[in-house]
This record gives sequence, structure tokens and C-alpha cells, in this order.
Amino acid sequence: MNLAFRPDKSNFHVGSRVQIQPQSLDNHPKYLAYAYGEIKEINGAEVSVLLDEPNNQAYKSHITQVPVSCLTLVGAESKLQELEQVPNGTSELHDSQPILNIDPEFQNLIPPLSDEEKFLLEAQLKESGCLSPLMVWKGKGILLDGHNRYQLCQKLQIPYNIAEVELASRDAAICWIANNQLGRRNMTPETASYLRGKRYLSLKGNREDNLKQNLPNGNSCRSAEEDSSQDLPDGDNPIAIDTAKALAEKYKVGERTIRNDAKYTQAVDTLALTFGEPVKHSILTRADKFPKKDVLELASAASTQEKEHVQKMLDNKLNKSDIVDQIKNKQRVPNPHHKGEVCQIISKGDPELKAFGGAWCIIVQVNPHSCGIKTWKEEFPTVKPENLETIYGVCEQKAAENCDRILKLFQKVHEDYEPTYMAILEALSKVRDPSKFTPRQEYLLTILEQEYKLLPCASS
Repeated sequence: MNLAFRPDKSNFHVGSRVQIQPQSLDNHPKYLAYAYGEIKEINGAEVSVLLDEPNNQAYKSHITQVPVSCLTLVGAESKLQELEQVPNGTSELHDSQPILNIDPEFQNLIPPLSDEEKFLLEAQLKESGCLSPLMVWKGKGILLDGHNRYQLCQKLQIPYNIAEVELASRDAAICWIANNQLGRRNMTPETASYLRGKRYLSLKGNREDNLKQNLPNGNSCRSAEEDSSQDLPDGDNPIAIDTAKALAEKYKVGERTIRNDAKYTQAVDTLALTFGEPVKHSILTRADKFPKKDVLELASAASTQEKEHVQKMLDNKLNKSDIVDQIKNKQRVPNPHHKGEVCQIISKGDPELKAFGGAWCIIVQVNPHSCGIKTWKEEFPTVKPENLETIYGVCEQKAAENCDRILKLFQKVHEDYEPTYMAILEALSKVRDPSKFTPRQEYLLTILEQEYKLLPCASS
């Protein structure tokens, strides 16, 4: 098919890709013959064309005025114009193309394009048109795949085709979108985990959907309501196990990975509801560094605590990532910690802290670029901020008191070195909440204090 087509002037519009033909150039420079460009302005029979930079460097890119009669459309628009000249042709003009419905939840399953990716897609659409059809839910008119192309096609007035997909339910639509996206290569591990989890949750919770949709063995998948009626503990439900097993086989991962993906998906969605979709996309595209354990921790806090407190946790984690990056780049950054703060020791990169990795500590001094800390057995005057991870939701005053109690006991136990007592103290140094010991932990600590006569004397 000839990609250059000469329509009447009504077919040209600003943004059209054109080629200059030599037959009607007359007094115009002959080097313009067969040059390519883009229409920038139309004034009656004259058109302003921004010429492409030629490979032979005969001239520099510039705008030139040429008659409409010199121009032919090229690329996607010329294909459309030729089809319109064919009797009984099926192509339609831009204005008659269907307007598709955008479902926000479906759209947010599609990772957003970076500025560079969007620029490249726009250039491709201008050059070649929209080659692949946009995927639409049959009978609903809701776009399933092609949101970025659809947006650009509307903006640039580029024609597009659609292909319809029959789906039984909304959960089935989510499954289809997730599965379609998982077939793409350019996605982060976080996005892949999120989409696998989304598909697992949709399959497991939808009565009508079944595992025949691109899954091995084609076993029926019942609803969550049917699952609960089996009165089985979570994780032993045969439907959940079958769903996890089928997805694990399809995506070449373990069943446990699929179930962990589901927890991750729920956590990410919780954060999206709390802070907005940009936070979700930031996590999944790695725009900000969020380890999975941080995502799960933040989501748990978002479900039980005030938004302001969770926002502070989020800001601290974002600041922590920035600090690590800047330190790696040898930039001096302010110390984010404060005196009295309770932290967990991260020993990576500091041999002196190896024996204390995972233990909690109290910050007793804040220097410009380091912290002095107190642990269960000794103090360190200079610890880097990246080796300290804040423990949220603890009472700093109570944690400091417990630290002093254990440190005093360590000094006594160390003198006559009793291995069993030392093991108890070391175990207490790694509890999750050092401000709130369990009754059994408090009992053991009190017994040791009584033996070494460290309890305060009772008042008479």
C-alpha cells in the first residue's frame, strides 16, 4: 500500500505528517523536494511545515511555507485516507470512533508511563499510527488495555481500532487485566508481585470466575463465601490452595509466593486508599525505595492508627531512603534521628555492630552525622544513621527504663558469667516492643533483678 496519499486540503490539520512533492514547487528551493515534516499552521492555500532534520544535512530543521498542492499525507493518516477511497470500506473518520469508558480501578492496574516512555509512544503513534487494537469489555464499553494509547490517540486525533473481550464479572475483568500485564517484560518485581496477588484475590473471591482462563487443569474456582462455609482454618482451604497452586504453576513461582503476593497486594491497596494512587505507583515502579516489609508495616499501621502518625512513618521511611542514597554518593546530609529515639540496629557495613544486629537501642546523643547509642550491654559513641532503623509505636521513656534495667543486670551477670542468664538478657534485647514486655518476659527480668538485689527497696 502506498503510504503517501494526496487528499484535498480539508483532510490536512495541524500535526499532520506530510511529504513535499516536487511537481508544484515552482519558485521554492528544489532541495525541499520529497522532504518530510509536520504541519504547524494552515492559512488558506498556504501551509507552514516544520521540516525534519535530513540525514544528508543539506539544510537545518526549519519552518517553510508551501502550497497545499505540494503536500501528501504520510504514515497512519495516509493509510486511513486510502481505505476511505475503497468502496464499501469499513474505516471511519476520527469523529465517528467510539468513546470508551475509563474505569479508575482498571486504569490504576496499568503502571503509568515515565516521561521518556510517553514521549517515545507519542512519536511512534505519530509515525505509524495505532497498530494494535484497544481491548474493551464487551457490552460495557470499558477500556481494559491501551489507556495510554487511547489518551494520546484522542489528543493527536489518530484513528484506532478496538477488540472486545467477553467477561462474566468485574473480578473476571481484573483477572484479565492482571494476566495481560504480567505478559509484559518491562515491569518491576514489585509490580509483578502486586498483579499476581490481585489475580489471586480476584479468582479466589469471584463465584463465577474459574481457572480455565489461561490456567492449567481448568478447575472451577468458587467464591470466598463458599470457602468460608467449609469451616477450615485459613491456609488449609482447598479452594485457596488450588488457586495458589494453579497460579504458581502458571507464573513459575511457589505457592507460598502467591499467597505472600496477595498480602502485599492488600497492603499496597491499603496505602493507596490512605495516601492516594501516586504512592502505590511510586512503590510499584521503584520511584521510591520501599522494601516489602516496610509496605506491610505501613499498611498495618494505616489500618489501626491515625493518618497523621502513619504519614510521619511514611515520611521517615522516604527520608531514610534518601539518606542512604546520599551517603552512597558521599553527600553530607542532616541527621534525621532524635535523642531518646528507639531504633533497631542494622549491622550491615559496620563490623563493630555485627554482634548487635537486630537488637534495639536508645539514642543518647545526636551528632551532625552520627548518633551515640546505648544497647543492652554497652554504648557506642558514633553510629551512622543508615545503621539505625526507627521502631515506631513504642513508649520511648519506658523503653529507656527497660534498657537501663537490662544493662545493670548485664554488668552483674558478666562478673560471674552465667550463660543461661546471659541468654535471657540477649533474648530481651531483640523483642519487637522494648517498652512493653510480655508477662513472662517481665517475670524473668524481675527474677534476675531479685537474685542480684537490683530491685528498689520497698518503702516501710
